[in-house]
This record gives sequence, structure tokens and C-alpha cells, in this order.
Amino acid sequence: MNIKALLTDKKKRIMLISALVCAVVAILCAVFIIVSSVSKAKNTDTDISSVTGEKITAPAGDDKYDPENNELHSEKGQNVSAENLEHKKGAANGIDVSKWQGKIDWGKAAKAGIDFAVIRIGYRGENGQLYKDSAADYNLQQAEKAGILTGVYFFSTAVTEDEAVREAEWTVQAIAGYSISYPVVYDCEGYLLESNRMNGLTAADRTKNALAFLRTVKAAGYEAMLYGNINELSNSACWDISKIENEYSVWVAQYPSPPYPQTAVPAYSGKYDMWQYTDCGSVDGISGICDMNVSYFTRKKAEPKSKQRPQTAEAPKATSDGYTETNEQITAKEFVNLRDMPSTKGNIAATLNNGEFATRIGIGDNGWSKLLYNGQTVYAITSYLTTDAGYIPPKPQEADIVNGQSFTAASGSVTAKEETNLRALPTTEGIIVGTIRNGEFVKLLATGDKGWSRLQYNGQTVYAVSSLLTTEVNTAPSETPQPQSEFSEVSEQVTAKSETNLRTAPVGGDGSEIVYTLKNGEYVTRTGVSDRGWSRLIYNGQTVYAVTSYLTQ
Repeated sequence: MNIKALLTDKKKRIMLISALVCAVVAILCAVFIIVSSVSKAKNTDTDISSVTGEKITAPAGDDKYDPENNELHSEKGQNVSAENLEHKKGAANGIDVSKWQGKIDWGKAAKAGIDFAVIRIGYRGENGQLYKDSAADYNLQQAEKAGILTGVYFFSTAVTEDEAVREAEWTVQAIAGYSISYPVVYDCEGYLLESNRMNGLTAADRTKNALAFLRTVKAAGYEAMLYGNINELSNSACWDISKIENEYSVWVAQYPSPPYPQTAVPAYSGKYDMWQYTDCGSVDGISGICDMNVSYFTRKKAEPKSKQRPQTAEAPKATSDGYTETNEQITAKEFVNLRDMPSTKGNIAATLNNGEFATRIGIGDNGWSKLLYNGQTVYAITSYLTTDAGYIPPKPQEADIVNGQSFTAASGSVTAKEETNLRALPTTEGIIVGTIRNGEFVKLLATGDKGWSRLQYNGQTVYAVSSLLTTEVNTAPSETPQPQSEFSEVSEQVTAKSETNLRTAPVGGDGSEIVYTLKNGEYVTRTGVSDRGWSRLIYNGQTVYAVTSYLTQ
């Protein structure tokens, strides 16, 4: 090409300049794309697409907004070591963990007998922001590498259905590259705390949010599950559980003494598929304590929804000190647990009561204070402490305790899911005052922390197992005795989930007589099961009948 000739021709000169400008622009665009790609690869935020195609970002978690960075409940489980777990056919032993367990040696956990783990994938902070658990990727990758099957839970503080859907969309995209063999769980706790952003939501609204999350998860091809405490699930105290349990799995938390496996099943007799039986589990490979669970099902390893596998995640780093130095005397506003690490999963070293003092040597931006107590460095939640030596805690209400069970006032009317005994005391040893069947309503007075409800019946105060009660009228088992031919033959040992009446015929009410009330731990032989909700049993050589849903193996 003759450049000199081109330069002498004005028109051609303009064309040459334009071509050079375009070339420069193209080069700059290429450089910008490369830089953007590198920057994106280094970004610690999770960049994912929702099912609507919208890009959603969730930064790594912020401790001060983490809803799990709190004492969510006062009930403490019994100490359980994975070394003592039993491996039962059709069941599996598991744990649930988050960043608060620190760096987990998943190989050791697998050798300790852990079959599955439900790993926190993220949460919505108290500020309304979505966050990814900073240890989620590491935990999912290393658990799979160790041969432990995984599910995930999202800790929600959603106040609307739209927020719950967005949480679910974020979750299913965040786990798309992983083998998720166990359920994707909607975990919603702490909503009764005044400081919680969900405080004030009704049970109906809370249920709508849960259903919005669960439906979105199910539509993405995952098994969806609700987690809840037995007192919040029983008798639809905080959830409209009947709208959830017929379509989705339920994971119930209850910490009995003695724990599982000495206590075979939870006191909850609603529908459940998994049981969290302690929050004080000890597993080789995990520092501190963790929640322990049994699933009444087993799963095979699932294939990831996406062929694009996430990049290998680094192990969680030990939390830097990050405390502003102080030197001051503090006491508890009421009482507070002092732990060996700044986490509710740390071991409890002591409990500080109002009027007892410790020296605060640091305040962290993670919501915890570092203290010196009896020569030991411990940690406590900052909001539970005060420097006011004369602080007088609010006068507690007089405890309502009957037969070792604490009751909280409640209201409304309830009926039996099918049939339940009304007792003089909240125990299966209490005298039976009466029996109500579905459709016969009584006034609810209070709910207990060990699975019983206080009711008003014919002007008398009585008690019934909460999980056997409902607010809805259901279709009861057949009121007509069934001939022998309608029972499918079986031969197995069963017991009551809590307690159940053994009757002379497969019909409730006045259509049959009660032979005996079977309690949990007392076994009989089941010889038949009908499709109308009854089981045929042998008790002391006599053929009797009981409602199938009240029995368990």
C-alpha cells in the first residue's frame, strides 16, 4: 500500500484515520473485557442468576447481621458423642453446620460415622441483605470429597413472600454445581425476639413465606423441607403446619433427656422426616459443639443440576481478633452464657448472672465481647451485657410449671386430629378425664415446653399431647368396623409415638371399647394395616386396633 499517496488524498486520509480509530477502540474493548473477567474471577461475591434470569449478588457473611449469631432459644440439648451413635436400617446419622463450626476436618467426621450434613448456604441478615455463608463452598466440597452426602439450609428472615422467593432463587443457583442429595431447607427462627426483623408476623404470613420458598425450591428439582422447633410446630402454634406437612418434608427439633438413641423418637407426632435431637453434639473433626440429627430416610448421591463445577474453595480462615481494647467491669442484664469462642456453637464455660461481674477487655464488631472471668478468656454476646452495676432486670413473670413442664399462655380452640385422651396432668401417667374426637372443640389455655397443651374441658383444666391436636376438622378413620379382609397382612413390632388407645374394633368413639392405652416404649405385634387408617394388633393374646398414624416402629 502506498501510504504517501493516501496522505495526499484528503478523502483517503480521512478513511485511514477512521480505520486507525476503530482499531484502537477494538483493542481497548478487548483489554476491558479481559480486565473485567479477571476482576470477576477474583471477586468474593457470589454472582448467580435467579430463575428469572436476573443477576443476584450475595457477599460473604457479616457477623454483626448474622441472625444465627444469637442465643435463639434457651433449651439446651444433652451431650452426645458420634462414637455412641447407632446405625439403623432405613435411617441415617447427620449434622448441620455453618461457618460457626470453623474449619471442619470432613475426613475425620466421615470416619466418626456421619452419613450426611445439612450445610448453611446463606442467610438474610437483620439488615435485610442476602449473605453467603463464608464456609459454604469449602464445606460442600470437602464433605462430598469425604463421601458425606449433603443438603443445605437457608436461614431466612423474610418478611414478605417476594423476599422468600428471592432467597430460594439465590439458593438454587448457589448450589447448582453441587451434588445435593438431601433436602434444601427453609430455616426460620428467632422471630419472637423483639429485635428480629420478622417480629410481629402472623403465623399465616410466616407460613406463606415458607411456602413461597419451598415451592420455588421444588420447582428447581430439589427436595424441599421446613425446619422448626417442636413447640412452634405443635398445635400450629407459630405455623399453619397442615398447609406444609402434606406437601413438603418436616425437620423437627426437640432435645429430650435422655437423648437419641436412648429416646427413640421425638414427642412430636405430627408428620416429620428428620429429627434434630441435640445442639451439643461432639464429632471428631469439629471443634466445639454442633447440632446432631437422624433422618428417617436414606439417599443416594445426586447429580449436580449444572455441569459447571464451582472453583475449589479455600479453607475458612481463623477469625482475626478484631476487638477494640477496653478495660471495664460488666454484668449481665439478666444472664448470659460465657463461651470459649465467639460463637453460639462454642462450649459454655460458665453462666454470668445479673450482679456477678467480669472484666471486659475487648468489644468486637461481630456482636461479641471478650471477657476475663475467673482468670479465663471467654466471650459473651455484647447486647446481653451492661456496664451499669446497678442495672435491675425486668421482673420476670411467675413461672407456670406443672409436673416439671413450663407453660406459656395461649388462646384459641382446638380439636383432636383423630382422637386423643384428656388427662389431669401433663404426663401419660395422668388420670384420663375424658376423650375428644375430631370435630369436638375445647378451649386452648397454654402450651408447654415438653409437648403438652393445657385445655379447658367441661369447666375443668386438662392436658393433652400437643401434636395430637389441630385447629381443623379432618376426615377421621372409618366409623364403620372393617372386616378382616381389608387389612394387608404384616408381622412387626410397633409402639405408640406418644400414646394411643387400643380398641376392640377399628372404629373410634362409642363404636368400640378401649382395652388399653399403649405408651411409647411398650411394644405390641402388628398383624395388619388397612387403607382406612387403622392397624390390627395383638395385645396380651387379644386382637385389638389402633390408629396407624399414632404408631411407630
